[in-house]
Amino acid sequence: MAFPLRFLSSLLLCLLALLLHRATVTSGCFSMEREALLDFKAGVRDTRNRLSSWTGHHCCTWKGVACDTTTGHVVMLDLRNTNTYGWELRGERMNSSLLALSHLEHLDLSFNDFSRIRIPEFIGSFEKLRYLNLSSTYFLGGIPARLGNLSSLYVLDLSVALYVNDHGDGYPVDNLDWLSHLTSLKNLDLSGLNLTDVPDWFSSVNMLPSLQVLSMSSVGLNTIPASVVHVNFTSSLTVLDLSFNNFNSTLPKWLGNISSLTHLVLHYSGFYGVIPDAIGDLGRLKELRMLGNQLTGNLSGWLEQMTNLIILDLRYNLFNGSMPSSVDACE
Repeated sequence: MAFPLRFLSSLLLCLLALLLHRATVTSGCFSMEREALLDFKAGVRDTRNRLSSWTGHHCCTWKGVACDTTTGHVVMLDLRNTNTYGWELRGERMNSSLLALSHLEHLDLSFNDFSRIRIPEFIGSFEKLRYLNLSSTYFLGGIPARLGNLSSLYVLDLSVALYVNDHGDGYPVDNLDWLSHLTSLKNLDLSGLNLTDVPDWFSSVNMLPSLQVLSMSSVGLNTIPASVVHVNFTSSLTVLDLSFNNFNSTLPKWLGNISSLTHLVLHYSGFYGVIPDAIGDLGRLKELRMLGNQLTGNLSGWLEQMTNLIILDLRYNLFNGSMPSSVDACE
């Protein structure tokens, strides 16, 4: 069967384009992406030569860089500092040329020192980003609201992402409204940030229906809603950490509605009064830490319902009576 010349020409062009694409991938990585990474390298002080492998054309083999094996595009930039003090990258600038990494899905800059610059606004333009970790990076200033554009994000870790001075005071965050747009978010860690100026923090967090892990330890929270009409993540949240805050409140009954909880950490959070019986409905709970509050009442009743508990710490409260025999094995 003879094929028309036009068809053969089109087929030849497609094959040529495919071969050229594969040649581009196998020869290293896309030049724009390589130049963007080199520009990033030029903007940091790398005193321990952690980026010494960033030479040549094969950027997909550079340490901390990963590319999609099919397309050749950079999809991961993992520069987390896993060493001791002195090994961190120190930021002097972060040029928006990094936006050339338009297929980026994973960005981890944690435990480096970017205390001379702000969190770049352009990070909110990585539309395909699923994982963002800026923990312990000590950026100056606040959190750009443009992070709310990262609608594909699964994990967001901003714990201690902002500069903290010698007095333990960090730059205050004035609102969390941008969080409500991250509807795919499963893991959120804001621990160590200064959220004292965010009185309606729960409304923003409650807009995340897929949330599984929420860590807001030591953020200066002093309000918590006593009643909530609807909690969006009652069937998804497994870990809740609100420790080291100052709520000066009784335990809200709606906590007992989060039936999916397996770990609840509320130590030193300023809670007082009798623990509501609704807490006993948390039948999946494996870890319960509420030490260092002013909680009162008997331990029988709600505690006897938690048959899956492995870790229990209720020290330094004002409870009456002894521990129920059914939970004697808890540590």
